[in-house]
Amino acid sequence: MGNVNKKQTETQNPKILDEKIKSGKTGGIYCLFGEEEYMVDYYLNKLAGDPAAGGDGGFDRAVFDPDNFDADLFADIIGSYPIVSDRKVAVIKNADGIKFKSGEKEKLVRILSDCKENIGDWACVVFKMKDLSESPPDKAEKSAGKKSGPGLTAFLKENAELFEFKPNPPASLIKWIKKIAASEQTEISEENAGYILERSEPRMYPLKSELDKLINYAKAEGRSQISKEDIELLVQKKLEMEAFELTNAILDKKYGKALESLEKLKNLREEPAVVMGQIAKYFCDLSAVHMAASSAFDYLSISKKTGIHEYRVKLSLASLKKYGDPARFIDRSLELCRQCDKKIKSTSLDSFGLIESLLCDMAGL
Repeated sequence: MGNVNKKQTETQNPKILDEKIKSGKTGGIYCLFGEEEYMVDYYLNKLAGDPAAGGDGGFDRAVFDPDNFDADLFADIIGSYPIVSDRKVAVIKNADGIKFKSGEKEKLVRILSDCKENIGDWACVVFKMKDLSESPPDKAEKSAGKKSGPGLTAFLKENAELFEFKPNPPASLIKWIKKIAASEQTEISEENAGYILERSEPRMYPLKSELDKLINYAKAEGRSQISKEDIELLVQKKLEMEAFELTNAILDKKYGKALESLEKLKNLREEPAVVMGQIAKYFCDLSAVHMAASSAFDYLSISKKTGIHEYRVKLSLASLKKYGDPARFIDRSLELCRQCDKKIKSTSLDSFGLIESLLCDMAGL
């Protein structure tokens, strides 16, 4: 397998995957990981023969994930020759999220070890992972005081072909945005593609979601070009987007998710007072939506009445249904916002700590 230590520290260029897929010589064990999940999934589907990615799928393909993984079934899949295809395909999605039964991880590693030398002749095994950090020992083994066996990640580092997909630089993302738009017979200038990046998260999945929204809107308007005005209308700025996610998490009583959004806002280096202002603004919008809903019976009418996008109106009203007295919840939340804002501006206490306490208080309403 070559130099083991080298394989533990180095990954291969994804262009090698393109060559393998084009030649049809995809047998072997692969591990795809990294921050850019869109590209991980793209190559995973290509290797797996997913019909949506141009493959033929079929009888010789099995897909596992943390909900359905079974070591015995996996062994059956790769332990026999293909029926109608050139090779068997076994995909293990989110492999680092599998809660292995006692001894199951070691069994999986043994299965792979037994056939690693010539598995490329009849099978393609693809692992999708977030990163290459080793997972902790199984709970059952830990409580029983058993020593953990060989790690799956350690095995993959030594024996699999490793491909890491890092975030793309802005120039590459701009080209990709233009290419996706062109595939839908829609034009977007380089400047406007860059403007999307300024307002959105620079990852391909959220960018694709925003782009699909823009393309559909332009087509509905009878146009084949995305304008800057379209982007300003439909793509929220990063601060507004995260503040909206944070508020929705509180409305849905998901305190942990709200804290995650707050952490993202801290990482964006936004001023605490600005973040506080955005939170208060969304509760003011929520109040307007709630009042408008008393005299309007559809999302579009409420949207026109309040000037708030129809999508946000729909989400807000759905969340408010969880509260027996929405008006009281909104009023008390706004009062908590006023108190927190005053403390941020008049005391030396940690501002983000004050906002975190605010979220905790709101979650208890």
